[in-house]
Amino acid sequence: MSHGTRLEDRLIEALQPIRSFALAANLYHLFQTGLFDSLCACDSATVSELAKKHGMDEFRLSTFLRYLANEGYVTESEQAFSLTSKGRGLEKFRGWYTLMIGGYAETFLQMGDKLRVGAGNATRNAERVGVGSCAMSHYDAIPLTRRLMGHMSRGCRRLLDLGCGNALYLVEFCRMSPEIEEAWGVEPDRAGYESAVKLVRESGYDQRIHLYCDSALGFLDSGVQAAPDFTVLGFVLHEVLGQSGEEAVVGFLRRLVDRFPDLHIAVIEVDWQITNPTIMRHGLSLAYYNPYYLLHPFTGQRLETLPFWEQVFAKAGLEIVAKETTSPDVDSTRLEVGYLLRRAR
Repeated sequence: MSHGTRLEDRLIEALQPIRSFALAANLYHLFQTGLFDSLCACDSATVSELAKKHGMDEFRLSTFLRYLANEGYVTESEQAFSLTSKGRGLEKFRGWYTLMIGGYAETFLQMGDKLRVGAGNATRNAERVGVGSCAMSHYDAIPLTRRLMGHMSRGCRRLLDLGCGNALYLVEFCRMSPEIEEAWGVEPDRAGYESAVKLVRESGYDQRIHLYCDSALGFLDSGVQAAPDFTVLGFVLHEVLGQSGEEAVVGFLRRLVDRFPDLHIAVIEVDWQITNPTIMRHGLSLAYYNPYYLLHPFTGQRLETLPFWEQVFAKAGLEIVAKETTSPDVDSTRLEVGYLLRRAR
């Protein structure tokens, strides 16, 4: 929007971030309440029908839907509402709203207080972070992991996911890869673990997938009888780094291959490039990675550059078998990177 000379013109431009904030929050609520799925399932529905189905107040619901109509996501005709093509087009992207709004909205609102020395970390909704990350993985992390698996000479038969969230990752791999005989999922957050148990039971893979509510280190020390040949550390190491430091990451990786000597490890991380002006001008960098970079120092997480991670792998006695990034059709920034590692020969 161009700068105007009238106060009103400047006010309209100045308020666009508020508009975006409110819109992002309410699109998340559209998904989270089930209203999006209800509207997807029918051509149109009245406020009374939707309110009865979801146990909602009719006046508040009508105002909510008319707000979204003004933003172009739903339309009203003869007192019935339906999704516009723009609204239906959000289906693939709901995971990003679950992660950034459901998981981290509370984080963003605490940042002013947490700028002070000694203020501690901001909170987040770990269960929503896990669910959102798993939903997003359909488009980035799962295809990336499959490409890394392709570099294994024997393929993957037994899969371990440390930090499995709601286990969508594991369920999808069991569905797509019948050669995976057994899988283990470890999730430290209780709500995330319970979501995983529910999803695995509903998927019918509860005989192939074993779930544990534990930390990664707790799982390694637990004595659980597991023999994975492949493990996924998707956005896990930057958590360990932020909370316990570099030597803890090195020690964790060493313990992992000490426990499972023939293990292949897939590490997926985001390259820390917030100071790179060329990369940060990219549309997806501004829309997603810029706020993603912002939230990590406030939540006890530490993103790092790729040379840093490669140095850590070498310290842990690991060699890089392969290095991949996301499909440019999904993400051409090349900021999300996957490594396939094994114990150095």
